[in-house]
Amino acid sequence: MTTDQQTTDKQAIDSENLKKATRRGVIAAVILAVLTVIEFFVATGVENPLLPLLPFVLLKGWIILDTFMHVRALWSDDH
Repeated sequence: MTTDQQTTDKQAIDSENLKKATRRGVIAAVILAVLTVIEFFVATGVENPLLPLLPFVLLKGWIILDTFMHVRALWSDDH
């Protein structure tokens, strides 16, 4: 395999990984937006919203940490 073929193959692989990462980021952003809207309605509709909002806050925090900050990679064998 020549250097040009290796470069082309590597670019194709990087392009696929970029598409996967972009898709995952967009899906995470949409989920975060939906959870934020739900949080708003819970916060404005409940008398004492602390406990009802806690699961949303934790879920949104985990999505951010995992998707955008790659915290799960700290515990994997790949690092």
